[in-house]
Amino acid sequence: MYTGQPKDSTENDVSSLYTSIPHADGLKAIRYFFDIPENKHKSISTDILVRLTELVLNLNSFEFNGQFFDQISGVAMGTAFGPSYACLFMGFLELNICSSYTGPMPEFYRRYIDDGLGITSLTENDLIKFIEFTNNFNPAIRFTYTISRTRVNFLDIEINVTQNSLFTSCHYKDTDSHNYLLYSSSHPPSCKDSIPYSQLLRIRRLCQDDNDFTEKATEMIEFFLRRGYPQAILDKALSRVENLKREQAFKKKTTSSNDERPKLILTYHPHNVKAKNIFLKNLNILQADEHTRDVFSSPPLVVFRRDQNLQDILVHTKLHNISSEPGTWPCKRRNCQTCKHTLATPTVTCPKMTIKISGKFNCFSVNFKWLNVAYTWLCGMRFKLSSRRFWI
Repeated sequence: MYTGQPKDSTENDVSSLYTSIPHADGLKAIRYFFDIPENKHKSISTDILVRLTELVLNLNSFEFNGQFFDQISGVAMGTAFGPSYACLFMGFLELNICSSYTGPMPEFYRRYIDDGLGITSLTENDLIKFIEFTNNFNPAIRFTYTISRTRVNFLDIEINVTQNSLFTSCHYKDTDSHNYLLYSSSHPPSCKDSIPYSQLLRIRRLCQDDNDFTEKATEMIEFFLRRGYPQAILDKALSRVENLKREQAFKKKTTSSNDERPKLILTYHPHNVKAKNIFLKNLNILQADEHTRDVFSSPPLVVFRRDQNLQDILVHTKLHNISSEPGTWPCKRRNCQTCKHTLATPTVTCPKMTIKISGKFNCFSVNFKWLNVAYTWLCGMRFKLSSRRFWI
């Protein structure tokens, strides 16, 4: 805990940390921390763990636009391995910086992955020298810094520095649009109703002053009203949080585990709520049957998984290679039932005529199946259709 007289507070961020970590430096960090006696694995040697890490880093490939690439630096973002690897690397880098720097350093420093917070009584000149040293220590790692004597932002916290104390409040980034889940979205009511409470609870934790909390909570209520949340739900959530002291808001809530109960997993839809009620109402049938009574000795836990959304439909990790030439072409999607009936050709040849297709069409195109039907009629049944039936 910092107890000195603060002159400056600093916030730093590592630019593109995940993709900038050199493999050699990252593996050194892994070996250093695994070699610490209390961190050693009981049955797996450090050499094996380092080798496994090396395989994860070097065998990371991806496909884009029909071409394959290897990631030669950094760790893949979005993987479970990434945050732990980045934290170990940053911890090892900080140890080396502190052991190499001979000048005065900030008295207080904390970091969350790639975001750091420092508080110091150093002179501005000494602080800038330390910052320049850290920025030049590893050529692959670049820090961006913000220095202030009154206020600094760290993650979602606004930290105000006074003569002998710190005062915290809630901070929103400029890019925060507050586009919380719409209340009209197809999600269980309990899921939607819990979002305002969780956000107000977060504000209660961050705001030290009660008046500041009231101001920030009123602002948060307005954000949710814009997203269609009922006033009654918001008032209930606010009342629950207002009755909590700030110290109580930090206490971790313990929940009982229901892992032993069988689970009925349904894709959420308002109609499936009725299916849940019907199942539970007739549970006695399963409990009376000699073959199922042991499985359903207690009511099962009915849980809902998320239904398909627009992102699932529109965004894909793999681009389909669709020809840019005029004509009709298969979309090459997996399990597409139309591709096998699609003739890849820029023209439609019939017994008495050949029609040139000027547009580009695949299985996604509007009325594409009608073109297949028209082609069948023209060539199979010798029906003469008007050319305006085609995209020419």
